[in-house]
Amino acid sequence: MSTTRPSSQKLTHCANQEMHCLSPVFFYFDLVSPYAYLASNYIDPIAKKHGREVQWKPFRIGVAVVKVMGLKPAMDTPLKNDYIRTDVLRLAKVLGLPITSNLEMFDPIPAQRLIHGAGTEHRAGLCKALLKARWADNLDLTNPTILTHVAETVGVSPITVQEALRKPETRLAVRQATEAAILDGVFGSPTCRVEEELFWGVDRLWLLEHYLAQGENYSGADGIHFTKLS
Repeated sequence: MSTTRPSSQKLTHCANQEMHCLSPVFFYFDLVSPYAYLASNYIDPIAKKHGREVQWKPFRIGVAVVKVMGLKPAMDTPLKNDYIRTDVLRLAKVLGLPITSNLEMFDPIPAQRLIHGAGTEHRAGLCKALLKARWADNLDLTNPTILTHVAETVGVSPITVQEALRKPETRLAVRQATEAAILDGVFGSPTCRVEEELFWGVDRLWLLEHYLAQGENYSGADGIHFTKLS
């Protein structure tokens, strides 16, 4: 009998060198993406169910789409724009999640600088709080006062916010994170990566979960169902 693990069971060293843990789920997202907000409500439970942790990876989708792929932003593309406006709202209804009808683009750099400057201990909570603030509460994430308020809800001090928005290191971190995401093959938000596998879109979370459970055993669709996330 083979003792080879499926690729979804690859091990990586945890902080405690005497222990091993499964490699994480990398969650790449841009705050300008309403689909990232929808997926952010499910990625932690999915990962936890399969013994994984989530590493939150903000990046600038505009750089990937416009500068690397040479495409227009989705919301500037005829026909696709109208489709997305309908699709986001109906998908949120199906999932039972609140969402604003304001789908206009905004500059994500200040909020992303805040994420990089707030420290890793706050990253997951802050990312989820910022996505909710924009897409559920329709708050302006370019406003430093609003960013300070959102950050405080997850334990980030106003001083930390001010420093994150001021220091050039956080602007550099945004650029480097985007470059790293593109090198990993990421072009859309949200995208999940586990080992070498990429899963793009909230509508591929079911396939991500299948991979976490069965690895690269994609042949035979027994047990794969297009069902509402729960």
